[in-house]
Amino acid sequence: MSEYNILGQQLVEDSPPEQKTAEETEQLGQRGTRPKAPSRLKEQGRRFRPVTVLVLTLAVLLPTALSAALGICLEQTRTELDQLRRYVDKQPVSSEEDSSSVKPEEQDPGQVDNSVQNVPEPEHPAYQDLYPEMYAKPAERSSVDLDKVAYLTFDDGPSARTPEVLEILEQYGVKGTFFVIGDETERGKQWMRDIVAAGHTLGIHSYTHDYNKVYHSVEAYLDDFAQMYYLILDTTGVAPQIFRFPGGSVNGYNGATYREIISEMVRRGFVYYDWNRMTGDAVKKTPSAAVLVQNALSEIRSARRVIVLMHDSKRYTNMVQALPAIIEGYQAAGFTLEALTPEVRPIIFDYPQ
Repeated sequence: MSEYNILGQQLVEDSPPEQKTAEETEQLGQRGTRPKAPSRLKEQGRRFRPVTVLVLTLAVLLPTALSAALGICLEQTRTELDQLRRYVDKQPVSSEEDSSSVKPEEQDPGQVDNSVQNVPEPEHPAYQDLYPEMYAKPAERSSVDLDKVAYLTFDDGPSARTPEVLEILEQYGVKGTFFVIGDETERGKQWMRDIVAAGHTLGIHSYTHDYNKVYHSVEAYLDDFAQMYYLILDTTGVAPQIFRFPGGSVNGYNGATYREIISEMVRRGFVYYDWNRMTGDAVKKTPSAAVLVQNALSEIRSARRVIVLMHDSKRYTNMVQALPAIIEGYQAAGFTLEALTPEVRPIIFDYPQ
């Protein structure tokens, strides 16, 4: 059978060596020559020529086959991508994608942003959830800061002294502020109603006035405050908006809790008031009326505005006796006497360093 090379040309085998006749061999021998042996290289070439042809054939066919296979794969992949694209185009747009495609100016102003609603609220102390209705009304706090105004304040009532104080204030045509404590008797409730009816301000002092109990914790303070808050509201129909801490905002009993208590009460919108003048009546042995007047009017000429601390609990008869002279002293110095409201800028104690 004929064989062909990679170029398609027919391979011609070498002709086998011609057989010499005996006569020619004898003649060659006589001439001193030997017959020529076939070439070893030619023999090897004949033996390996089929292998070479096979290798060359594979070298041409394999790349061609691989290229064809890759082409088929690419075409199949392209077809699948086209089918997937057509499928996606037919699907309806989700509400989330649809809303995001709307420009901000085209969105409904009343539409609620769910992404904002889903943001978790920051953690807060549990006591902030106590008494959810016990918040002060909105007010322009600290918007009133007038010169030559004195605010007479009375703590620890109501008591039998309260009607006497109300009568004196009415005589002089001035207003005062009463920070009251818990008295659930009908007489005590009537005195609170009389304070409101006369146009004075009724504020919270404490229900129990028990320093150790009140300042034990923020929760304890809120419990006490709420008792007094609802007692005033139920009795007078007026929700109190201002208060005074028992012993003042910073005292010897609330060192561990006063910052947190103040922060919570301010967060609820209530305004608290300390003082910058006092009669000094709240001592074991109350000074004379003359001393109380002197204390209340000390350095009055240099004062711009004053909050005076006094007490109208039952045993402070000397305070009632001193009250007319105190009122006259401030009026003579050019002060007007008014009641505190949430709008009045408070006078408060400095925090200890």
